[in-house]
Amino acid sequence: MATAKNNCSICDLRHVTNPSVAWCPDCDEGFCSGCVEHHSLAKASRHHKTMSMAEYQMLPPDVLQIPQSCTTHDEKFLLYCKHHEMPCCGKCANEVHKGCHEVVNLDDIIKNAKTSSSFQEIEETIAEVIDNMKEILKIYRRNITTLSENRKQIEKQIQDIRFKIDTHLNKIHKKLVDELQEVEETEKRKVSQLVKTLEDKENNLTMYQNSISNIKHHASDLQTFMSIKQIEKDLANEEEFYQSCLDGDKVNTKVITSSIDESVETITKNVQQFGEIAVIFKPTKAALLERKKKQAQIFIPKIRTKTIENITAGLQDTIKTTSKDVKGCCILPDGRMAFTCSERSKLILKKADGSVDFEINVLGAYDVANGTTDNTVIVSSYVIKSGISVVDIQDRKIMKFIPVEDQCFSAVEWDGHVIFCTLSEMKMLNLHTETVNTIKTEGISSASYIDTNGKNIYYTSYYGNSVTCCDFQGVIKWTFEDSTILRNPRGISVDNDDYVFVISKNSVIIISPCGKQHRTLISSFDRLCDPQALHYDKTRDVFLLTLIRDKAFLYKIDRT
Repeated sequence: MATAKNNCSICDLRHVTNPSVAWCPDCDEGFCSGCVEHHSLAKASRHHKTMSMAEYQMLPPDVLQIPQSCTTHDEKFLLYCKHHEMPCCGKCANEVHKGCHEVVNLDDIIKNAKTSSSFQEIEETIAEVIDNMKEILKIYRRNITTLSENRKQIEKQIQDIRFKIDTHLNKIHKKLVDELQEVEETEKRKVSQLVKTLEDKENNLTMYQNSISNIKHHASDLQTFMSIKQIEKDLANEEEFYQSCLDGDKVNTKVITSSIDESVETITKNVQQFGEIAVIFKPTKAALLERKKKQAQIFIPKIRTKTIENITAGLQDTIKTTSKDVKGCCILPDGRMAFTCSERSKLILKKADGSVDFEINVLGAYDVANGTTDNTVIVSSYVIKSGISVVDIQDRKIMKFIPVEDQCFSAVEWDGHVIFCTLSEMKMLNLHTETVNTIKTEGISSASYIDTNGKNIYYTSYYGNSVTCCDFQGVIKWTFEDSTILRNPRGISVDNDDYVFVISKNSVIIISPCGKQHRTLISSFDRLCDPQALHYDKTRDVFLLTLIRDKAFLYKIDRT
């Protein structure tokens, strides 16, 4: 809290310094023991409810920062604009919100905020999500133990067979055990990382739970109302993450399995391998809480109408990229935006409001994609040092650089792998083993862009004027080619329903999941000039469209 708030506001005006002992949320001022009595007797403030400074300081910092009056005009908030979701004074209503049709009395909006259904639902939702998160954590912690037990059981099986054969078995036996231990460590690291993420999420939700209690008892109605709006937005992200951990109402538990070659008895003659190690997912029933059906809808994904004609895009924001050669872009889980500037070899991060967060040098930077965690991004490089960089956007440094023989252009991360385009091929890099495999397909060039939904890979052919969908072996499922609408396609991205958004010359078109239907979503009349890259944010239903120079646009998707 600022020092000024620790001192009596009335005494400060008289150039006297006295510590505040009480706080009035309506006046947004603190008072000493003498002034608080006058405050309680004055006609204008006798109905104000004060609290002790100790109680006031118990409010969360973000709640304390919510102003009680207009910071621009220094007048009390009287109205609320539903369109902008913000309170305003009389002058703001005339100057800023004159064209807004839903400006209502603030008292009508904030009254009974603490007893509103929204507030109660937030309390119940946080409590339920925490309980369910604990249940999921319990399963994944147990999974760490069972992975070790699996390993021990399989090692015993391997040893039992080992005693039946001669010294020829030693070499391939050791190879399999090493592979088993590597798989165990890899999977334990993955599960441990998930456990750590879940623990962090649980701590965040517990913090919200504590904040809710303090807000309920100590915050003003305005602070309560505005806090609810923010917490609802934050909570939606936490719930989506929690829901993503489930398949239906089940948690997938990793189990290490093995299969022993039936011909092991004749190993000295013709067996060249001891067996195989694999990881399977074993669905585990989670004892999750379920509130009444109306509230449980929070956890049920909305069913979207999969009709291409119903999908429209509305311009939400314009962002200045401050770059003359943007090649790639992506939206981060926290709402920030990342851009790669090829000319300056820079990775540029912008805040959600469009202001610069930070920049970092990445030699030969071409494309950027979300990484394996919320705090990392993947950057491809194509000149001087070709390869893939893993960038820590929290510590603002390059964590790891994996050199690749081929030049790396458009790239996307999937399940610990990076799929990227070279001059003429599509390749996939394992981020853990750093091995590179080729996905044999056709139409790839340095100008191709790529995306995946985990089932298929989608890529553009700049010179072939086409978009192709193939599986992870490179087998083509469909190709969309229509030179009247699709010309020199560049950026490409896929949404939750497998609709494909692709840049065509100075427009954006959308292609149906089957590759047979299409329509123009954004035309050249919408101020597009040399659009280059495109990224669809599946959690927010928005996509970022970047021009090669200066600007980027954020569009909101509507499916009604």
